[in-house]
Amino acid sequence: MSELLEVQDLSVSFDTPEGEIQAVREVSFKVKAGEVLAIVGETGCGKSVLCKSILKLLPEIARMKSGRILLDGVDITAYGERDMCRLRGKMFSMVFQNPLTTLNPSLSVGAQIGEAVKVHHPGISRQDVESRVLSLLELAGIDHPKERMKQYPGHLSGGMRQRCVLAIALAAEPKLLFADEPTTALDVTIQAQILDLLKQIQKKRHTATIFITHDLGVAAGVADRVAVMYAGRIVEIGKTAEIFRDPRHPYTWGLMRALPVFAKDKDSLYSIPGMPPSLINPPEGDAFACRNEYALEIDYEKQPPMFPVTATHFAATWLLDERAEGLGIKAPDFVHLKKQGKETCRTDEEKRKETPEILLDVQHLTHIFPLTKKETLRAVDDVSFQIRKGEIFGLIGESGSGKSTVARCIMNVYRPTGGRILYQGIDVCNPKMFRANRKMLQSCRQMIFQDSDASLNQCKKVCDILAEPMKLQHVKPPRGSYRAEAAFWLKRVGLEAGYLDQYPASLSGGQRQRVAIARALSMEPALLAADEPVASLDVSMQAQILNLFKHLQREHGFSFLLIAHDLSLVRFLCDRVGVMYKGRLLETAPVEEIFQHPKHPYTKRLVASIQIPDFLEDGPERRDG
Repeated sequence: MSELLEVQDLSVSFDTPEGEIQAVREVSFKVKAGEVLAIVGETGCGKSVLCKSILKLLPEIARMKSGRILLDGVDITAYGERDMCRLRGKMFSMVFQNPLTTLNPSLSVGAQIGEAVKVHHPGISRQDVESRVLSLLELAGIDHPKERMKQYPGHLSGGMRQRCVLAIALAAEPKLLFADEPTTALDVTIQAQILDLLKQIQKKRHTATIFITHDLGVAAGVADRVAVMYAGRIVEIGKTAEIFRDPRHPYTWGLMRALPVFAKDKDSLYSIPGMPPSLINPPEGDAFACRNEYALEIDYEKQPPMFPVTATHFAATWLLDERAEGLGIKAPDFVHLKKQGKETCRTDEEKRKETPEILLDVQHLTHIFPLTKKETLRAVDDVSFQIRKGEIFGLIGESGSGKSTVARCIMNVYRPTGGRILYQGIDVCNPKMFRANRKMLQSCRQMIFQDSDASLNQCKKVCDILAEPMKLQHVKPPRGSYRAEAAFWLKRVGLEAGYLDQYPASLSGGQRQRVAIARALSMEPALLAADEPVASLDVSMQAQILNLFKHLQREHGFSFLLIAHDLSLVRFLCDRVGVMYKGRLLETAPVEEIFQHPKHPYTKRLVASIQIPDFLEDGPERRDG
């Protein structure tokens, strides 16, 4: 395979009032034609900035300090916007992390995909455009493509919107595809379809892919090679089998140990201690040293070079220096860390004895969306379940199955078409009862929305966003001031107080989601509806948030309605699980009963679709590319 892309010592900085943010620091890598390179790492480590700098899609405050970018042997480092426009689409294209900011809400999805087709195929007939749009929608896994192409982004679920963005990116059959968290919003079955689709595209069209993800299972399943980024640098890179079966950097060890599959009990997950350093003034030595339990004295003084492990595997850690050979520091044995045995299934009757009080009772909930004057969409169809005090109830199912609609009806974001929702005996669907208990209901129930971009006020600083719920409900801050309270909750979700004076637009997707989580937790609600609360977070930060949820449940008796696509996360966190499909609740049971003995064929298909890194699985070695 020939080298399609080569990046040499690339450094990118952002000039801000607070100082120079060194987002990408001396990054080098190569991608061959038809190859899939996965870039993994914590949110804010520079993964998205790296890809956008190659496509020259960064804002004006960004500048390339040094380095070269070679595309198909041609140096495009100095290319201007006109030259880049000729390359975008045909040579390379990008699937962005947030489909809402990519799609135009005032145009139908068919019109937007058709626009991409016409731009790259001038003179194409209207009939051919429509045929091409339908084939792209089918390729991206959209059901009923003829109906969907007439709908607007607001009519579609997050997963469906992401598939539409993928269809737009594939319109011109690019040689190199940048995929920035393309499966974050997708359930496991559709995620598997998208990953299979990317593999098919790679084989049929010999398309190279740079796949940005925080999901190690996805990286293991789709990539030929993996690069691990931390604090703007690539700290380890190699073939997929080498990275997952023989990791050498302590940061890679930490990411892998944080996987829910390694939880030996139901109490906590491993999480990397501390937080990433500020990139305004990055440390002189190894940026990971302050979080590294194996750090040597030289780690605090000098940045380690890339040490070769094999001809294709490199890691930037002083543990590979010949002077560290006598220390005997080795990677954890991940195969033996894997959880042995299964949790004992507990019956619903045992659960009722442990938590006798019902906090939330959903009875025959139905919600219908009007699409046109004649067409409607039955998003939720006769759904009933209960959540008891101190219980974590999970809702799983495909994107578009009605999970988010259920949560929004419970939180009075939507007014249900039919049914009853009782919270502590109060019918929240009854306007009179809701008005009489408005303050209590708004304080005791909080929601974390799936899309942090849409749920955060872009015109307010983080400090004001976190303080707003307390001010609206006239809650006296326990820690003396609203700013101190905001700083406390920000720290609980892994962000420093320095973020209090920043706006959401200056934060990464994962950082914005942590702000949204902190805002919901600041009211210390009795019931928290969390719609994909950690989908945009890396595994280490996921572990911190999940441990926090566990702590709040155990110490304060919080109850949770958790909507998630990651079934390993659901298995670790939830007490009971409900499975939804096309608006209906198919099956409810204790969590281990669902995973060990699923009854419904759809539940069996969901469980079978779980992406587990293949270094945990028995079987033949994966291909080495």
